[in-house]
Amino acid sequence: MKFLRIGQIIQLTGLSRMTIYRLELAGEFPKRRRLSKNSVAWLDTDIAQWAESRPISPLRGTAGKTSGSGGTAYG
Repeated sequence: MKFLRIGQIIQLTGLSRMTIYRLELAGEFPKRRRLSKNSVAWLDTDIAQWAESRPISPLRGTAGKTSGSGGTAYG
């Protein structure tokens, strides 16, 4: 178990600082932990579980479609 600071969370998730804070306030992102009076961090296991819970996004425009050139998408 490791503590991750906000910069590491931004790098891992690709989300902005404000998006992370908004999601956390909405209950859609793991809660930060207080390390000291002026220091907070997130548990790496909490972030990993959150990432695994994210739905897989399908590619747009590929569901059931084939191109006329033998199925290759590059035409």
